[in-house]
Amino acid sequence: MTPYQFHHLNFLKIAYNNFIKSEPFTLDDITNEEEQFILDFQQLIKDFEEGSEHVYQDGENFIDRAFRMYPQLAHLIARDLLWFFGGNCLHNMPDHEIDKFQQLDELRFAAEDKGEEFDYLNSRASVFGQN
Repeated sequence: MTPYQFHHLNFLKIAYNNFIKSEPFTLDDITNEEEQFILDFQQLIKDFEEGSEHVYQDGENFIDRAFRMYPQLAHLIARDLLWFFGGNCLHNMPDHEIDKFQQLDELRFAAEDKGEEFDYLNSRASVFGQN
Protein backbone atom coordinates (compact mmCIF):
# COMPACT_ATOMS: atom_id res chain seq x y z
CA MET A 1 0.00 0.00 0.00
CA THR A 2 1.37 3.39 -0.94
CA PRO A 3 1.53 6.24 1.59
CA TYR A 4 -1.15 8.01 -0.49
CA GLN A 5 -3.47 5.01 -0.20
CA PHE A 6 -2.65 4.65 3.50
CA HIS A 7 -3.78 8.25 4.16
CA HIS A 8 -7.06 7.56 2.42
CA LEU A 9 -7.58 4.31 4.29
CA ASN A 10 -7.17 6.33 7.49
CA PHE A 11 -9.68 8.93 6.23
CA LEU A 12 -12.09 6.07 5.58
CA LYS A 13 -11.59 4.64 9.07
CA ILE A 14 -12.10 8.07 10.63
CA ALA A 15 -15.35 8.48 8.69
CA TYR A 16 -16.50 5.04 9.84
CA ASN A 17 -15.73 5.85 13.48
CA ASN A 18 -17.59 9.15 13.19
CA PHE A 19 -20.61 7.50 11.55
CA ILE A 20 -21.01 4.80 14.21
CA LYS A 21 -20.96 7.52 16.89
CA SER A 22 -23.80 9.42 15.20
CA GLU A 23 -27.54 8.96 14.93
CA PRO A 24 -29.17 6.87 13.61
CA PHE A 25 -26.36 4.38 14.29
CA THR A 26 -26.25 5.09 18.03
CA LEU A 27 -29.92 4.28 18.55
CA ASP A 28 -30.91 1.04 20.25
CA ASP A 29 -33.03 -0.05 17.31
CA ILE A 30 -31.56 0.58 13.90
CA THR A 31 -33.20 -0.50 10.67
CA ASN A 32 -31.94 -3.37 8.56
CA GLU A 33 -30.89 -0.79 5.96
CA GLU A 34 -28.79 1.08 8.53
CA GLU A 35 -27.24 -2.14 9.78
CA GLN A 36 -26.39 -3.14 6.22
CA PHE A 37 -24.86 0.28 5.59
CA ILE A 38 -22.48 -0.19 8.54
CA LEU A 39 -21.64 -3.73 7.44
CA ASP A 40 -20.90 -2.44 3.93
CA PHE A 41 -18.73 0.30 5.44
CA GLN A 42 -16.75 -2.34 7.35
CA GLN A 43 -16.40 -4.45 4.21
CA LEU A 44 -15.11 -1.48 2.20
CA ILE A 45 -12.41 -0.87 4.82
CA LYS A 46 -11.48 -4.57 4.84
CA ASP A 47 -11.33 -4.69 1.04
CA PHE A 48 -9.19 -1.54 1.00
CA GLU A 49 -6.78 -3.07 3.53
CA GLU A 50 -6.56 -6.23 1.45
CA GLY A 51 -5.93 -4.33 -1.79
CA SER A 52 -9.08 -5.55 -3.55
CA GLU A 53 -9.15 -4.65 -7.22
CA HIS A 54 -12.77 -3.53 -6.84
CA VAL A 55 -12.17 -1.08 -4.00
CA TYR A 56 -12.20 2.02 -6.21
CA GLN A 57 -15.55 1.19 -7.81
CA ASP A 58 -17.00 -0.07 -4.53
CA GLY A 59 -15.71 3.01 -2.72
CA GLU A 60 -17.19 5.36 -5.30
CA ASN A 61 -20.57 3.63 -5.01
CA PHE A 62 -20.44 3.54 -1.23
CA ILE A 63 -19.47 7.20 -0.73
CA ASP A 64 -22.11 8.28 -3.25
CA ARG A 65 -24.65 6.17 -1.33
CA ALA A 66 -23.57 7.71 1.99
CA PHE A 67 -24.18 11.21 0.62
CA ARG A 68 -27.62 10.22 -0.67
CA MET A 69 -28.76 8.25 2.39
CA TYR A 70 -27.23 10.38 5.13
CA PRO A 71 -26.75 13.95 3.85
CA GLN A 72 -26.82 15.16 7.46
CA LEU A 73 -23.65 13.10 8.09
CA ALA A 74 -21.82 13.95 4.86
CA HIS A 75 -19.59 16.39 6.73
CA LEU A 76 -18.09 13.36 8.54
CA ILE A 77 -16.52 12.13 5.30
CA ALA A 78 -13.18 13.70 4.43
CA ARG A 79 -13.42 15.56 1.14
CA ASP A 80 -10.24 13.71 0.15
CA LEU A 81 -12.27 10.53 -0.19
CA LEU A 82 -14.55 12.14 -2.76
CA TRP A 83 -11.51 12.96 -4.87
CA PHE A 84 -9.82 9.61 -4.21
CA PHE A 85 -12.81 7.53 -5.32
CA GLY A 86 -13.83 10.01 -8.03
CA GLY A 87 -16.65 9.32 -10.48
CA ASN A 88 -20.06 10.19 -9.06
CA CYS A 89 -18.43 11.40 -5.85
CA LEU A 90 -17.12 14.43 -7.74
CA HIS A 91 -20.70 15.68 -8.12
CA ASN A 92 -20.51 16.56 -4.42
CA MET A 93 -17.49 18.83 -4.92
CA PRO A 94 -17.45 22.40 -6.23
CA ASP A 95 -15.10 23.19 -9.11
CA HIS A 96 -12.69 25.21 -6.96
CA GLU A 97 -12.24 22.22 -4.64
CA ILE A 98 -11.63 19.90 -7.58
CA ASP A 99 -8.98 22.35 -8.82
CA LYS A 100 -7.20 22.19 -5.46
CA PHE A 101 -7.15 18.39 -5.46
CA GLN A 102 -5.81 18.45 -9.02
CA GLN A 103 -3.00 20.72 -7.84
CA LEU A 104 -2.29 18.34 -4.99
CA ASP A 105 -2.13 15.40 -7.41
CA GLU A 106 0.26 17.31 -9.66
CA LEU A 107 2.57 17.93 -6.69
CA ARG A 108 2.39 14.25 -5.76
CA PHE A 109 3.14 13.08 -9.30
CA ALA A 110 6.05 15.52 -9.58
CA ALA A 111 7.54 14.19 -6.33
CA GLU A 112 7.06 10.58 -7.46
CA ASP A 113 8.72 11.35 -10.82
CA LYS A 114 11.75 12.69 -8.96
CA GLY A 115 11.79 9.68 -6.64
CA GLU A 116 11.06 11.94 -3.66
CA GLU A 117 8.84 11.12 -0.74
CA PHE A 118 5.60 13.08 -0.84
CA ASP A 119 4.21 14.54 2.38
CA TYR A 120 0.51 14.38 1.61
CA LEU A 121 -0.82 16.07 4.73
CA ASN A 122 1.56 19.05 4.68
CA SER A 123 1.17 19.48 0.93
CA ARG A 124 -2.60 19.32 1.32
CA ALA A 125 -2.49 21.98 4.04
CA SER A 126 -0.38 24.20 1.81
CA VAL A 127 -2.60 23.81 -1.28
CA PHE A 128 -5.74 24.43 0.75
CA GLY A 129 -4.19 27.36 2.63
CA GLN A 130 -4.37 25.66 6.02
CA ASN A 131 -0.88 26.37 7.28
